Amino acid sequence: MTDLHQKKCPTQEPNSEESFHLIIDAMMVELEKDGRFLPSDFWRDINKKNLDMITAEGLYNFKRTVSQNYYNWLITRVRDPQFRKALVYWLFHPSLRPLRTEIEGDICLRFTTRADAVVLSAFQRLKYKIFVALVWEQMLKHDKYGFSNTLSEPEIGNPIKIWQGKKLITQDLANSILECNVIVGTLKNIKKPKIAEVGAGSGRLAHVYTSTQQGSYFIFDIPPALMVSQWYLSKVFPTKKLFLFRPFDNFEAVRQELDSCDIAFFTANQMTLFPEKYFDLILSISTLPEMRPDQVSLYLDLFGQLSSGYIYLKQWISWINPLDGTDIKIEDYLMRGSWDLVLDRIDPINPRFFNRVWQDKDRKLET
Repeated sequence: MTDLHQKKCPTQEPNSEESFHLIIDAMMVELEKDGRFLPSDFWRDINKKNLDMITAEGLYNFKRTVSQNYYNWLITRVRDPQFRKALVYWLFHPSLRPLRTEIEGDICLRFTTRADAVVLSAFQRLKYKIFVALVWEQMLKHDKYGFSNTLSEPEIGNPIKIWQGKKLITQDLANSILECNVIVGTLKNIKKPKIAEVGAGSGRLAHVYTSTQQGSYFIFDIPPALMVSQWYLSKVFPTKKLFLFRPFDNFEAVRQELDSCDIAFFTANQMTLFPEKYFDLILSISTLPEMRPDQVSLYLDLFGQLSSGYIYLKQWISWINPLDGTDIKIEDYLMRGSWDLVLDRIDPINPRFFNRVWQDKDRKLET
C-alpha cells in the first residue's frame, strides 16, 4: 500500500488508474486508524474483486460491475422470490406498461462469482427486462410522493438500459424511490434534516434524496465503495456543495463546512468523531449481516448515540455470513435505550428483506 501519511490527500477526480488507487489508499490509511471498522472477511473478499473489476472496466462502467453486488440483482428466473412477487402483483394489477418496455441489445456484465465477463443472451435480456418492468410497477403503487414522475436513471456509470418511453428505468432506481418514500414520510416535519447512510454502495439512494429533497446527506463507507459513491455523486450533482473525503481529527474544524454542504463523504471510522444526536436519521441497507458480530453491535450502538430522532434499517430477514460467523435474524435487531418501533414491514419489492424504523422516545414526545 502506498504510504500517504506524508502526502496530501488526493481529492481530485480520479482521471487515471494511478489517482484512483491513490484515493483508495488514502481512505484505507484513515480507516486503519480504528481496526474495529476494517472490512469484515466477507467484504475483504468482495472488495478485492470489486477493485479488479473497476481496474478492468473503469468507473464509467461501474453499474455493470460493482453495482451488481451492492443491491442490484440480475434476476432472470421466475422462481426467484422477487420475480414471483412482482409477477403476482402485476397479475392482480394488470398494466400495459411492462409490455411496452424496451431493453438494449448488447449487455456485458461482471460479477464477483467469476473472473470473466458475462454476455447476456437474448432470452436472459427478455426476462430481465420483464423483471425490472414489473418491479417498477410495484414501486409506482408505493410512490406516495411521486418521485418517479420526474426521476430517471442517470446514464453516468453506464446502467443496463431499459426504457419506458423516454424514461430510463432500473431496479436500483425503483428500490431507491421506495426507500426515499420511507425517509421523507418519517422526516415530514423536519425542513432540512441531516441524514447519515452507512454502506451507501454507489450512492443510489443519495441520488434520489438529493434530487428531490432539501437537507444534508452524509455517507459513511469503506473503499472502494466510498470512492465509487463520491465519484458518482460528484458527476451527478456538479453544482451541489460536496464535502469530499479527507482525514480530520477534530469535528469542530469541519463543522461549519458540514452545516452548509449537500452531500459529504467519510470513512466508517469517522463516525466516532461526530457529536451525539447530530443526525436526524441514520439508515443502513443490506449491510449488517455482512459484518463481523462485534461490528454489528458497534454500529447499532453508534446509531443509537448519533441519531436524535430516527433509525431506518432495511436488512435480510435471515442470512448467514459463513466467512465472519454472523447469523442475524429479524428478531435480533434490537435498539437499546429509548427507541420505539414505528414501522415494521416486509419490503414491498424484496420479500427476503424487512423495513424497520425506530423513533427516539424523546423526539416522539416533542411531536
